[in-house]
This record gives sequence, structure tokens and C-alpha cells, in this order.
Amino acid sequence: MENENKDVTEETKKENKEEIKEATKQETKEETTKEETKEETNDKTKKSKKGLWIGLGILVVLLIAYGVGAFYYHSHFLYQTSVNDTDCSNLTAAEVAAIMDSQSQQYSLQIFGRDENGVQEEIGTVTAPEIGMNWVDTQGAAQELLNIQNEFLWIEMLWSTQNYDMVQGVAYDADKLQEQLAQMSALQKKNMIEPEDAYISEYSEKTKSYEIVPETLGSTLDLDQVEDVVSAAIMAGATSVDLEEQGCYETARVMAEDTALVKACDTMNKWVSAQITYDWNGNKVVVDGDTIHEWIQTDDKDPQLNEEAIAEFVSEQAKGYDTYGKKRKFTTVQGIELNLPSGAYGWKTDREEEIKALTEAIQNGETVDKEPVYISKGAQKGSNDIGNSYVEIDLTNQHLYLFKDGDIVLETDFVSGNMSKADCVTPPGVFGLTYKTRNAILRGANYETPVNYWMPFNGNVGMHDATWRRAFGGTIYLTSGSHGCINLPLHMAASIYEYVSTGFPVVCYYY
Repeated sequence: MENENKDVTEETKKENKEEIKEATKQETKEETTKEETKEETNDKTKKSKKGLWIGLGILVVLLIAYGVGAFYYHSHFLYQTSVNDTDCSNLTAAEVAAIMDSQSQQYSLQIFGRDENGVQEEIGTVTAPEIGMNWVDTQGAAQELLNIQNEFLWIEMLWSTQNYDMVQGVAYDADKLQEQLAQMSALQKKNMIEPEDAYISEYSEKTKSYEIVPETLGSTLDLDQVEDVVSAAIMAGATSVDLEEQGCYETARVMAEDTALVKACDTMNKWVSAQITYDWNGNKVVVDGDTIHEWIQTDDKDPQLNEEAIAEFVSEQAKGYDTYGKKRKFTTVQGIELNLPSGAYGWKTDREEEIKALTEAIQNGETVDKEPVYISKGAQKGSNDIGNSYVEIDLTNQHLYLFKDGDIVLETDFVSGNMSKADCVTPPGVFGLTYKTRNAILRGANYETPVNYWMPFNGNVGMHDATWRRAFGGTIYLTSGSHGCINLPLHMAASIYEYVSTGFPVVCYYY
């Protein structure tokens, strides 16, 4: 038992020694770690202080360099700075002014215009030396630009750019400029072409129309205005100037688009588009543009139809084709050819009314087939307008024939005007029945006679029944004739009355 306790005690002691030994090692290790940590801290502190001093040193150097740069750019243009698109980096105002002065002598102004057809062309060039031109006070202008810049931003200019436009006065010799302009061919009056107004062309028989002829631009320049425009361009520093754009050319007063001109041309074309085809007493007469254009008058773009010319045309046609008032050849039943005076019969144009109608048709641009307006018409068209239905009164033989469509449908004796009294003689000629009526009363200076059938054809001379007469024909008319009328048997008057109508031809003759 004792041995066992002894063994336990010894083991316990041994274990305690081991623990003490471990504890000692641990303490030693901790002390070593503390020493190392302390040394590392000291090293870091030393390094931090050293870095701070270096940073401060660099900052001081940068500030000095920045200050030096700002001081330098106080009197120099910043890096990447341009003036009038010229690189002026690091230059003084005087150096920039010298460059600008040199550039001013390189200045030139191109002058453009046009020819008479409107094609742009170069008229000439004016250069600075030729007109004694220079820029005014470039030194002051350059200094003003330098004063504008912020020298403290010089670092920023390392990656950005700045361009200034130098604007300053311009001086030149006006006399020299005039000399240079005078030498340019286009500015010499002898070479200038005057502008011409647009106008309406002559009538074209090919196209049957008019057209507007455009204005001629010409190449005439207002020389005073040219000098003013060129001077302004030089003062503005322009490198080119267009005299047409600046309105230096004299222009036509009337352009092709002129409203009044276009309206006039349209009106005239409307008039000449008219086509009036006449049946003028059996004759074809055409009035179209080839005739109408001769009747058009233009006065200050206001076309007018010449009324006198139209009236003359109508009168000429009427004179040529009217039969009223003209003598006629007539072949009697006996085959005798007579040249009879004209009475109130035939084709007669109402000239006044036809002038109005023709003028209106032209103004409306009408295409129409028509007859002229007539005051009187014949039985048929043509120079032989009596036709084949008429009353033939043979005053010599005191015998009447009524023709219908070329055939004699009746004939009768009659008594005509008293040949022994000049104012009672029945006049010969060709007449048209004025009208017809029943139960009329014929009145004269010393008579008042009722009749059953009244058919006047020449004023108050006409055909009527004469119931108071017992005989007709023969030589009664020589001494016991009528007051001028054709006295007829009652039944013949009644028959004739049924055949005739207003305008029916009545032919009276002696031979």
C-alpha cells in the first residue's frame, strides 16, 4: 500500500514539473512576441514620417511649378490656344500680333457675279497689298485676348483647346480699291448688258397662241453699290462676296411671273382660241386666231379688242354678201333678162348687233357655227336670193304671175299706178312682202278705201282687191290707174293672200 502511494506521488510531481516547464516556455514566447511587435511598430512609425516628408516635398515642388506656369502664362498664350485658327501656344501678345500682321497681308477677297444668262462667274479678286489694307492695332487686340485667358488654368490646357477670333478694325486705301475694281472687265460699262422686261410674244400661226418671253437678266451692275458691298466685305474680313446675292445687279421691271403679264397673256390666248364659222348668206367665213390676233391691242399689259377693226370686218362682209339695196338680174316669164333696181328686199346684216355678237364670242373664246344677225332676209341664200317662189308683176303688160316652187300657180290682170300722175307711178324693183292683213282701210290725202285683203310690199304700195273696178289689165293704168298699188280682182287677191307671207318676194318691172 505504501509503495502504491509512493508511486502516485512521484508521478504527480513529475507531472507538476512538466506543467511548470511548459508555463515557463509560454511566458518566454509571449515576451519574445511583445518585443517583436514593439520593434515593428517603431519601424512603421519611422517609415510614415519619412513618407510624409517626401509628400510634402513633392507638393511644394508642384506648387512651385504651378506658380511658375501661372506666372509664365500671364504673359503668354496658354498651350493649345489658337487665334484665328492659327496655333499661338506659348506666344506673347507681340508675337501673336506679328503673326496677325503677316496674315493680314495674305488676305484676299474673291468677287463673284453672274453673266447675262444667270450663270455664276468669278469677276475678280482684291488682295490686301493691292488696296493698301492692314489690320488696325493687332498688338492691342492680341493683348485683349491674352487678358481674357485665365493663366491659372494652364494645366487644364494640356488636354483641352481654345480658339479665339481676333476682331479688329481694317484700314485700306479707298482710291486703290476703286482702281482695282475699275480694272475688272465685268465692272466696265461697255461690257454690261442691259436687262430686258419679260413680254408677250407675237402671235404664232403654228401654235395659234401667244407665250410669255422671259425677261433678260442682263449683267448691268450698280457700281456705287458694288463698291459699298465690297468695302463692307473687306471690313468684315469676308473671303468672298456674291454681287448677285447682295442685289447689285439691275433687274428687269417686268418678270415672266408678273401677275398682270400672265393675266394678259391668258386673256389673249382665250381670245385667239375662239373660232366663229359664219354662214354669211351662203358664204363660209371663218374668224379664228389668224384673224383675231390682228384685232388685239396691248397697252401697258391691258389687252383690248380693236372695236374699229371688228366693225370694219363686219362691214366688209356685209358689203360683200348682203343683197339688200343691190340691183339684180331677173329673167321674166317672156325670157327677157332685166337689171332691176333693189327695193326693200334681200339679205341685210344688222351691223351694230353683229359687231356686239362677234366681240362677245371672241371674248368668251367660243367655238361656234352661226349666221350673222340680219335685219332683212331673202327667200334663199346667195346673190340670186329671190328663189323660185315669188310674185312677178309685169307692169308693162299689167299682168301678174304667182310662182310656187318654180311653177306658175296663178296669174291675173291687174291695174297699177296711174302713169299720168308722177306721184302715183308704181315703182319697179324687187321687194319683200311687209305683212298681210284682212279688212284694212287704205287712207290717202283725198281718199279712204276699205279692202278685204291688204298685202303691202313697198311702203304704202301693196296688193289688194279692188271691188270698185269692173275691168283689169290693158292700158287702164295709163290714165286711170291707182295711187300706186296693184289693184286685183277680189278672188285673185284672196288666192294670192293664201300663198304669200311676210318677206315673200315681189318683183315689179317695166320693159
